[in-house]
Amino acid sequence: MTFSPPPASGVVRAHATGPAAQAMSRLLADIDQGLAGRAVTALLYFASSAYDPEVLAPAFSARFPGTTVIGCSTAGEFTDLRNGTGGIAAVALPDDVIARAAAVIGRIGEAPGEGTAAAVRTLEERIGVQLRHLDPAYHLGFLLVDGLHGAEEQVNDMLGNAAPLLDFVGGSAGDDFALHATWVAVGTEVSHDGMAMMVCRSAVPFQIVKTCSFTPTGTVLRVTGADAASRTVHRFDGRPAAQAYADAVGVAVEALDVDVFMERPVGQMIDGQPWIRTPQAVTPGGGLRFWAQILPGTEVEVMRPGNLLADTRATLRQARLDLGGASGAVLFNCGFRRLEMDAKNISATFPTALDGIPSAGFHTYGESWLGHVNQTLTGVVFGVGAS
Repeated sequence: MTFSPPPASGVVRAHATGPAAQAMSRLLADIDQGLAGRAVTALLYFASSAYDPEVLAPAFSARFPGTTVIGCSTAGEFTDLRNGTGGIAAVALPDDVIARAAAVIGRIGEAPGEGTAAAVRTLEERIGVQLRHLDPAYHLGFLLVDGLHGAEEQVNDMLGNAAPLLDFVGGSAGDDFALHATWVAVGTEVSHDGMAMMVCRSAVPFQIVKTCSFTPTGTVLRVTGADAASRTVHRFDGRPAAQAYADAVGVAVEALDVDVFMERPVGQMIDGQPWIRTPQAVTPGGGLRFWAQILPGTEVEVMRPGNLLADTRATLRQARLDLGGASGAVLFNCGFRRLEMDAKNISATFPTALDGIPSAGFHTYGESWLGHVNQTLTGVVFGVGAS
């Protein structure tokens, strides 16, 4: 007697490099093989800025008609099998994982709040219900947002107002650290100044994950002067922010650089968990500009680094245990975490930290979940359906 293999289930991920035509051919062939004939409800793709989105977006949409497709540029791409730069990663969410999905593209422009509100209205028109009325036990959102215009806080705030109980998770588009231009796409539409917003009804249980691999040192700094719009802290505890921070981490102001900032960010502690803000530069007036906002009156703690790979693995393993199994994940990992892995020569090992869960994602210019943070991995792990 012979037995047929069980039907394929769960997410399908693929990664490819090389010229666009060759990379897309290999990537699509791998996705087709993994799908084994299943219909795809939603697909997310993450591509190096070396690729032309005006080529990629129509190609994905043409290959998956009727599928909700979103994508963005990156600072590196990965799956649970490969981590790298200069390529394309994609994750297909079949109908046994995602039952329904809809997406819109929103413009940031000079008024990110208005652009987000308009995108929310369009999305609600498409799904026929306000986001705030969706059951958060069955629905979630993905957010891919321009990584260079500093609008992530406003976008996330507007989403929080529109859907206070619905989880939106995602990352800020990158451009391989050129800091010149990023892009997002929904279907065939591409924006270099916008956001891709998708809302899904899951066919399986799911869990949002977050890990930052930092712990507090106990050294607290209180923001007594800041300009939230420019993400600049002018004073900690009434002192010039750069000097106060330098004293707290034990270096001279003149020694503050990207290595110090990455090694010793600060974290806002909420329910015992740090939400990381990474310094970017010392400003001419002795302030510190950050990669994410810190509001006046906020207390933050100086952080010490942990074990990035071990902490990531533990977080994903716990999610798998909580869900009773995992059919896949979509993940958003900070570009600074990628640089840390590069510096420690552990980049090739990163996929093993995803604990064998079929996964795809990208290295970002900031991570989204309940706000905008740095040096963090966020994402969603999907459970398994009823047998």
